[in-house]
Amino acid sequence: MKILFIAKGDRPDLECDTVFHGGRSLFGIDFVDVNRAWYMYSIDRKLYWNERIPNGGNSYGLGFYLNGTMPEDVGVDRTDIISKIKNRYFDCIIYGSATRCLDYLNEVRESYPRSKVFMVDGEDDQIIRPQYMDIGHLFKRELVWPPTEKLCPIQFGAPKEKIVESIPEKTKEYGTVIPGDLSTYIFKDEKSYYEDYQHSYFGLTTKKAGWDCGRHYEILMNGCIPFFPDLQGCPTHTMVQFPKDVLIEVASLLKSPDPEVSDDWYYSTLEKLLTYTRERLTTERVVTSMLNHLS
Repeated sequence: MKILFIAKGDRPDLECDTVFHGGRSLFGIDFVDVNRAWYMYSIDRKLYWNERIPNGGNSYGLGFYLNGTMPEDVGVDRTDIISKIKNRYFDCIIYGSATRCLDYLNEVRESYPRSKVFMVDGEDDQIIRPQYMDIGHLFKRELVWPPTEKLCPIQFGAPKEKIVESIPEKTKEYGTVIPGDLSTYIFKDEKSYYEDYQHSYFGLTTKKAGWDCGRHYEILMNGCIPFFPDLQGCPTHTMVQFPKDVLIEVASLLKSPDPEVSDDWYYSTLEKLLTYTRERLTTERVVTSMLNHLS
């Protein structure tokens, strides 16, 4: 399958980057990023990160998680894009962030039926922008309305290569980072940040501007159980693949006056969550779910 992925490509955008990572992992160089997402490539991230995004892009966690995960893009053909669109060279078109980049829109609308166009809205708000449903399938991250043929949920995903292979040894009760408390944001490199979760029984996470957050997946993929105190308030159609029921029970237990957590309960719960993460919460699964709507 040949897919054209259209995005601004200037700086990190977590939902957009989730789809790009999943698509390139599944389809290799046939998943063509235009504009080139320079920060997703390991060589460019190392050479230009501080120059192009001062201070490492602090609003995106110093570039941890997805940035710099792709090998060099030798062989990706970004030539003659307009001609290729007009000749329907690509099997489908994905706009990775419809609110931020609509390059080639006229050509896409003239050449492709809406059934082969995917519009991703990864903004933190719950606004439905109907103009995108006139162009193609709309995938909304913070979705509060029931899905339809034109309106679908989407969420973040974990890069499968960063999911731990087995449960790490535990040495502390909670991860260091407390969301919102900047004094706990002490990690300057990804390795030490992830090791902190790996050696913790639980990692605290919460709703930010939107319900979905990369931290939820970082905790899970490092073999740690998220403590998400307010998860019961998450809308039904937001984060639809997230293991809400299990984690609501975890939160209820940990919020009790005198929680009792046995080793058997903890490790069996964590093993189930880690398996679920590998099977249901990867970036590849996000893209596969999207393409199930292709007709």
